[in-house]
Amino acid sequence: MQIVTTDKEKCKACYACVRNCPVKAIKIEEQKAEVLEERCIACGNCVRVCSQGAKKIYSFKEIVLEKIKNGGKVIALLAPSYPVSFYPLKPGEVHGKLKAFGFTRVEEVTAGVEIILPEYGKYLKETQDYVISSACPAIVSLIEKHYPTLVNHLAPIKSPMEALAKYIKMEEPDAFLVFIGPCIAKKNEALNFRENYIDAVLTFKEIKELLKGVNGGDTYEYPRNFTQSFPIPGGLILSLKQRGYEIESRRSISVEGKEQIIETLESLTNNRTSGVLFYDLLFCRGCIDGPEIDSELTYIERRQYLLELSKGNKTILSKKPAGTFRARYTVKARKLPLPTEEEIREILAYTDKFTPEDELNCGACGYNSCREKAIAVYQGLAEIDMCLPFLLKKTRGEAEFYRNKYEMENRKKYYLDGITGQTEKIIEVKKLIEKAAMSDGNVLIQGESGVGKEIAARTIHYLSERADKPFVAINCAAIPESLLESELFGYEEGAFTGAKRGGKAGKIEQADGGTLFLDEIGDMPLSMQVKLLRFIQNREFERIGSNTPRKVDIRIIAATNQPLAKLVKEGRFRMDLYYRLNVFNINIPPLRERRDDIPLLVNRFMNEFCERRKMAPKIVTSEAMNILMNYSWPGNIRELQNVIERAYYLAEGNLIKPEHLPAQLTSKALSGERITKITTFKEAVAEVEKKLIIEGLKATNYNKLACAKLLGIPRATLYQKIKEYGIEA
Repeated sequence: MQIVTTDKEKCKACYACVRNCPVKAIKIEEQKAEVLEERCIACGNCVRVCSQGAKKIYSFKEIVLEKIKNGGKVIALLAPSYPVSFYPLKPGEVHGKLKAFGFTRVEEVTAGVEIILPEYGKYLKETQDYVISSACPAIVSLIEKHYPTLVNHLAPIKSPMEALAKYIKMEEPDAFLVFIGPCIAKKNEALNFRENYIDAVLTFKEIKELLKGVNGGDTYEYPRNFTQSFPIPGGLILSLKQRGYEIESRRSISVEGKEQIIETLESLTNNRTSGVLFYDLLFCRGCIDGPEIDSELTYIERRQYLLELSKGNKTILSKKPAGTFRARYTVKARKLPLPTEEEIREILAYTDKFTPEDELNCGACGYNSCREKAIAVYQGLAEIDMCLPFLLKKTRGEAEFYRNKYEMENRKKYYLDGITGQTEKIIEVKKLIEKAAMSDGNVLIQGESGVGKEIAARTIHYLSERADKPFVAINCAAIPESLLESELFGYEEGAFTGAKRGGKAGKIEQADGGTLFLDEIGDMPLSMQVKLLRFIQNREFERIGSNTPRKVDIRIIAATNQPLAKLVKEGRFRMDLYYRLNVFNINIPPLRERRDDIPLLVNRFMNEFCERRKMAPKIVTSEAMNILMNYSWPGNIRELQNVIERAYYLAEGNLIKPEHLPAQLTSKALSGERITKITTFKEAVAEVEKKLIIEGLKATNYNKLACAKLLGIPRATLYQKIKEYGIEA
């Protein structure tokens, strides 16, 4: 069972958990910090430092609530440090609240200290080697998983929690035991250690959440036993001395705090014991400073308060414990592979670290040094791109990085959002354009004249990594066959009569690094198709009049209003060239197949025209819009744009009416072509407009200014339509 996990949705790649994890039990994958159970010692450091709240602690709250609800025998075991966590409540009041909540019995884990002291006394007489205390579960996990050579030096004695739990289970085997304390590692001990007598663990924070609103009286006389000082650093040594066990003759020492603990274990691993025979190790500054202590008192105040409470020698065990309270510990370490010096250098070189001076050891990645991080990369714990200085250098500084990001977002809005339309077909086209921009393959755009093929091509270019390089367009149908080759490939000086001095670069050469747009590719002569195919295959060409090959890096986007597949069958277009160009195919639908987009396009063209001419927009009446919606638009968007501009000039007032539209539109409408009843279409147009406005309001959280911008209409028009259709806004 894993005690600490990561909510990957909240994890923001700050690497604070890596930086503060004493055993580097964190694996970074796609910039998300995952806790590795096989390395984690449940010390809680990652939970404490995570500002995003991405680290989650396994909770027994639901299990405990269910047990109490079902009326079972649920016994609370209070950690010795509870008085400082619940202060200013008296210990008896804490007992009272727990019983009022539903616990059938409340026990002090200080009684467990009384049980283990004789065991320590016996064991210290049995062994001549140095001994490491085993009361702190974080220390036990640390040694089992990361210092396996020291496992045999762990005192084979249960923690006070487990000792008391076993003692109670011997009396009441059916009881459900809940330990309440300041330690996350206790959850690990209860779930994953060899012998489990504890059924659930709640931290002080968790039990306080459950006890909110619960009232209870003072139901317990605090024993004032000297073992109440156990949670204070050196508490085990002090308790052994006060019980009269020969501890001083063994040269005992107390060590607490993660840095000091790691240093001590490293020394012991290297056999530097300094003659000390008993090490009382606590990962925190005592249990009065556990990660979930949740106390309003300062560390010094907690220490002094517990020392005052420990001034006494009253026993808290009802009868002498029977049986053994020994424990067994095993090696759980998984050795990670170590890279060679050459492999470390290769990893460092990837982030531009070639000399010791290049290794900044800034700690931004969470590791103490660049070499330590390189080893973690080799072991699969870290990602190579965690190096912040490298990333900043790679993007030419942090300011440029964010500027580029901002520019890309603006570019996307300008180009992709500039393709007006909300119908299913045009949304699909936008998705294809965005996907094509992410790749570097050739693109073939097909569609009737006037649908916006060049706009789609430019959008692909400006959303791609080639955006800062040239976009060069050539219309294959507009250039005579005799000139097309020189336009594409360029020529050298003297290549033919009239050739410019110094020669001329062709469109292919001008587009180097960027995009070459071949419009109306279906009209390219077969002889030129062969030469273009050869260039696409090799990315090399020769200017006319030259024997020197030139290499360029370009992306080709081709467009046509002709059915190329049909031309291939007829032998008018090369099959091999067709497949070379048709890596990514985008088919733009004609305007008649997406009529619901016409109101949006009309408003967009009106706004663009008025902004360009510095004039006020005019409103298209529903009758005129009805005609626009039902015209077949053989010239597609280009024709619609021209119609709107013409109508603007013809309309003398603020309204564009049917009489301001071209005769070919109104005559078809009046003749009844595609129309049965004019009111039916009027209602249809109104329904479309109403639906678009409602969706726009929802999308902008009913911000009318934002909605007007989204729909591409003036705010006054939006207010008029809202009033006209009775929309609640």
